[in-house]
Amino acid sequence: MAALLVSGRNVNVLLARGLAIAGWTALVLQCYLSIDLQMQLGHTAGFGLLMYTGYFTILTNAFCALVATACGWSTPRLTAWREPWVVTAAAASILLVGVIFFVLLRSQYQPTGLAALTNAVHHYIVPAVFTLFWWRVAPRGTLVWSDVWRVFAWPAAYMVYIVARGEMTGLYPYFFIDVATLGYAQAFLNGLGLSAVFIGTGTAYVALKR
Repeated sequence: MAALLVSGRNVNVLLARGLAIAGWTALVLQCYLSIDLQMQLGHTAGFGLLMYTGYFTILTNAFCALVATACGWSTPRLTAWREPWVVTAAAASILLVGVIFFVLLRSQYQPTGLAALTNAVHHYIVPAVFTLFWWRVAPRGTLVWSDVWRVFAWPAAYMVYIVARGEMTGLYPYFFIDVATLGYAQAFLNGLGLSAVFIGTGTAYVALKR
Protein backbone atom coordinates (compact mmCIF):
# COMPACT_ATOMS: atom_id res chain seq x y z
CA MET A 1 0.00 0.00 0.00
CA ALA A 2 2.71 2.50 0.98
CA ALA A 3 4.57 1.92 -2.27
CA LEU A 4 1.55 3.09 -4.21
CA LEU A 5 0.66 6.09 -2.08
CA VAL A 6 4.01 7.79 -1.54
CA SER A 7 2.98 11.33 -2.47
CA GLY A 8 -0.19 13.09 -1.42
CA ARG A 9 -1.41 10.10 0.55
CA ASN A 10 -4.67 11.59 1.80
CA VAL A 11 -5.75 12.81 -1.64
CA ASN A 12 -4.90 9.45 -3.17
CA VAL A 13 -6.86 7.56 -0.55
CA LEU A 14 -9.85 9.85 -1.06
CA LEU A 15 -9.64 9.31 -4.82
CA ALA A 16 -9.49 5.55 -4.31
CA ARG A 17 -12.45 5.52 -1.96
CA GLY A 18 -14.48 7.79 -4.21
CA LEU A 19 -13.76 5.54 -7.18
CA ALA A 20 -14.69 2.45 -5.18
CA ILE A 21 -17.97 3.87 -3.88
CA ALA A 22 -19.04 5.35 -7.22
CA GLY A 23 -17.90 2.26 -9.11
CA TRP A 24 -19.66 -0.34 -6.98
CA THR A 25 -22.82 1.77 -6.74
CA ALA A 26 -23.04 2.17 -10.51
CA LEU A 27 -22.32 -1.53 -11.06
CA VAL A 28 -25.08 -2.65 -8.68
CA LEU A 29 -27.54 -0.16 -10.17
CA GLN A 30 -26.70 -1.20 -13.72
CA CYS A 31 -27.12 -4.86 -12.78
CA TYR A 32 -30.61 -4.12 -11.51
CA LEU A 33 -31.45 -2.12 -14.65
CA SER A 34 -30.15 -4.84 -16.95
CA ILE A 35 -32.12 -7.58 -15.22
CA ASP A 36 -35.25 -5.42 -15.10
CA LEU A 37 -34.98 -4.62 -18.82
CA GLN A 38 -34.62 -8.26 -19.81
CA MET A 39 -37.56 -9.27 -17.62
CA GLN A 40 -39.66 -6.58 -19.28
CA LEU A 41 -38.70 -8.15 -22.61
CA GLY A 42 -39.95 -11.52 -21.41
CA HIS A 43 -36.64 -13.06 -20.40
CA THR A 44 -35.58 -14.42 -17.03
CA ALA A 45 -33.50 -12.69 -14.37
CA GLY A 46 -30.74 -15.19 -15.12
CA PHE A 47 -30.71 -14.11 -18.75
CA GLY A 48 -30.46 -10.49 -17.63
CA LEU A 49 -27.47 -11.37 -15.47
CA LEU A 50 -25.91 -13.27 -18.38
CA MET A 51 -26.23 -10.21 -20.62
CA TYR A 52 -24.86 -7.95 -17.90
CA THR A 53 -21.71 -10.01 -17.33
CA GLY A 54 -20.86 -10.10 -21.03
CA TYR A 55 -19.68 -6.52 -21.37
CA PHE A 56 -16.03 -5.53 -21.13
CA THR A 57 -17.28 -2.21 -19.75
CA ILE A 58 -18.92 -3.91 -16.77
CA LEU A 59 -16.10 -6.33 -16.04
CA THR A 60 -13.41 -3.65 -16.34
CA ASN A 61 -15.33 -1.24 -14.13
CA ALA A 62 -15.56 -4.06 -11.58
CA PHE A 63 -11.79 -4.58 -11.93
CA CYS A 64 -11.21 -0.87 -11.29
CA ALA A 65 -13.61 -0.82 -8.34
CA LEU A 66 -11.77 -3.77 -6.78
CA VAL A 67 -8.38 -2.09 -7.28
CA ALA A 68 -9.76 1.16 -5.84
CA THR A 69 -11.16 -0.72 -2.85
CA ALA A 70 -7.77 -2.34 -2.25
CA CYS A 71 -6.01 1.03 -2.44
CA GLY A 72 -8.58 2.91 -0.39
CA TRP A 73 -8.69 0.50 2.54
CA SER A 74 -5.67 -1.41 3.85
CA THR A 75 -7.20 -4.87 3.65
CA PRO A 76 -4.47 -7.57 3.81
CA ARG A 77 -6.49 -9.95 1.62
CA LEU A 78 -6.44 -7.41 -1.22
CA THR A 79 -2.70 -6.68 -1.13
CA ALA A 80 -2.12 -8.22 -4.56
CA TRP A 81 -4.59 -5.77 -6.09
CA ARG A 82 -2.34 -2.86 -5.03
CA GLU A 83 0.62 -4.01 -7.12
CA PRO A 84 1.68 -1.27 -9.56
CA TRP A 85 1.27 -3.51 -12.61
CA VAL A 86 -2.26 -4.46 -11.52
CA VAL A 87 -3.24 -0.81 -11.12
CA THR A 88 -1.68 -0.15 -14.52
CA ALA A 89 -3.62 -3.01 -16.12
CA ALA A 90 -6.86 -1.58 -14.77
CA ALA A 91 -5.95 1.95 -15.85
CA ALA A 92 -5.01 1.00 -19.41
CA SER A 93 -8.17 -1.06 -19.91
CA ILE A 94 -10.57 1.48 -18.42
CA LEU A 95 -9.10 4.24 -20.56
CA LEU A 96 -9.83 2.16 -23.66
CA VAL A 97 -13.33 1.41 -22.36
CA GLY A 98 -14.00 5.14 -22.54
CA VAL A 99 -12.24 5.69 -25.86
CA ILE A 100 -13.83 2.72 -27.66
CA PHE A 101 -17.25 3.65 -26.37
CA PHE A 102 -16.87 7.24 -27.50
CA VAL A 103 -15.52 6.33 -30.94
CA LEU A 104 -17.53 3.20 -31.84
CA LEU A 105 -20.54 2.79 -29.58
CA ARG A 106 -21.73 6.20 -28.41
CA SER A 107 -24.16 6.67 -31.31
CA GLN A 108 -25.67 3.21 -30.75
CA TYR A 109 -26.32 3.56 -27.04
CA GLN A 110 -28.00 6.72 -25.79
CA PRO A 111 -29.74 5.81 -22.51
CA THR A 112 -32.01 7.98 -20.41
CA GLY A 113 -32.81 8.22 -16.72
CA LEU A 114 -30.78 6.12 -14.31
CA ALA A 115 -29.18 4.25 -17.21
CA ALA A 116 -27.74 7.54 -18.45
CA LEU A 117 -26.20 8.06 -15.01
CA THR A 118 -24.57 4.62 -14.89
CA ASN A 119 -23.42 5.09 -18.49
CA ALA A 120 -21.70 8.35 -17.54
CA VAL A 121 -19.98 6.70 -14.57
CA HIS A 122 -18.83 3.64 -16.53
CA HIS A 123 -17.72 5.32 -19.74
CA TYR A 124 -16.65 8.81 -18.73
CA ILE A 125 -16.17 9.42 -15.01
CA VAL A 126 -14.33 6.26 -13.98
CA PRO A 127 -12.03 6.25 -17.05
CA ALA A 128 -11.04 9.87 -16.44
CA VAL A 129 -10.67 9.73 -12.65
CA PHE A 130 -8.97 6.33 -12.62
CA THR A 131 -6.42 7.58 -15.15
CA LEU A 132 -5.63 10.47 -12.80
CA PHE A 133 -5.50 8.07 -9.86
CA TRP A 134 -3.06 5.78 -11.70
CA TRP A 135 -0.81 8.70 -12.57
CA ARG A 136 -0.65 9.75 -8.94
CA VAL A 137 -0.15 6.35 -7.30
CA ALA A 138 1.95 4.21 -9.66
CA PRO A 139 5.55 5.01 -8.68
CA ARG A 140 8.14 5.62 -11.36
CA GLY A 141 10.61 2.79 -11.82
CA THR A 142 8.33 0.05 -10.50
CA LEU A 143 7.25 -1.25 -13.92
CA VAL A 144 9.34 -3.31 -16.34
CA TRP A 145 8.78 -3.94 -20.04
CA SER A 146 7.51 -7.46 -19.42
CA ASP A 147 4.62 -5.89 -17.51
CA VAL A 148 3.15 -4.93 -20.90
CA TRP A 149 2.09 -8.56 -21.34
CA ARG A 150 0.63 -8.72 -17.85
CA VAL A 151 -1.34 -5.57 -18.61
CA PHE A 152 -2.56 -7.16 -21.84
CA ALA A 153 -3.61 -10.33 -19.99
CA TRP A 154 -6.91 -8.74 -18.88
CA PRO A 155 -8.31 -7.87 -22.34
CA ALA A 156 -6.84 -11.12 -23.74
CA ALA A 157 -8.68 -13.13 -21.09
CA TYR A 158 -11.86 -11.24 -21.90
CA MET A 159 -11.55 -12.09 -25.60
CA VAL A 160 -11.17 -15.79 -24.79
CA TYR A 161 -14.12 -15.57 -22.41
CA ILE A 162 -16.41 -13.78 -24.84
CA VAL A 163 -15.67 -16.16 -27.73
CA ALA A 164 -16.23 -19.23 -25.54
CA ARG A 165 -19.38 -17.65 -24.13
CA GLY A 166 -20.60 -16.80 -27.61
CA GLU A 167 -20.04 -20.37 -28.80
CA MET A 168 -22.21 -21.65 -25.95
CA THR A 169 -24.94 -19.01 -25.99
CA GLY A 170 -24.82 -17.31 -29.40
CA LEU A 171 -24.58 -13.96 -27.58
CA TYR A 172 -21.90 -11.44 -28.54
CA PRO A 173 -22.07 -8.08 -26.72
CA TYR A 174 -20.20 -6.03 -29.34
CA PHE A 175 -20.79 -5.87 -33.07
CA PHE A 176 -17.09 -5.88 -33.94
CA ILE A 177 -16.54 -9.33 -32.39
CA ASP A 178 -19.90 -10.85 -33.32
CA VAL A 179 -18.83 -14.13 -34.89
CA ALA A 180 -22.43 -15.03 -35.78
CA THR A 181 -22.74 -11.92 -37.97
CA LEU A 182 -19.19 -11.30 -39.16
CA GLY A 183 -17.83 -14.81 -39.39
CA TYR A 184 -14.70 -16.11 -37.69
CA ALA A 185 -12.21 -14.55 -40.09
CA GLN A 186 -13.44 -10.96 -39.75
CA ALA A 187 -14.05 -11.27 -36.01
CA PHE A 188 -10.50 -12.61 -35.65
CA LEU A 189 -9.06 -9.70 -37.63
CA ASN A 190 -11.03 -7.25 -35.53
CA GLY A 191 -9.73 -8.98 -32.42
CA LEU A 192 -6.17 -8.65 -33.68
CA GLY A 193 -6.70 -4.95 -34.29
CA LEU A 194 -8.07 -4.44 -30.79
CA SER A 195 -5.20 -6.47 -29.35
CA ALA A 196 -2.71 -4.18 -31.08
CA VAL A 197 -4.47 -1.16 -29.57
CA PHE A 198 -4.38 -2.67 -26.07
CA ILE A 199 -0.74 -3.69 -26.38
CA GLY A 200 0.17 -0.23 -27.66
CA THR A 201 -1.67 1.41 -24.79
CA GLY A 202 -0.05 -0.90 -22.24
CA THR A 203 3.36 -0.13 -23.71
CA ALA A 204 2.71 3.60 -23.42
CA TYR A 205 1.60 3.26 -19.80
CA VAL A 206 4.69 1.28 -18.84
CA ALA A 207 6.95 3.72 -20.73
CA LEU A 208 5.44 6.67 -18.88
CA LYS A 209 6.40 5.17 -15.54
CA ARG A 210 9.91 3.98 -16.40
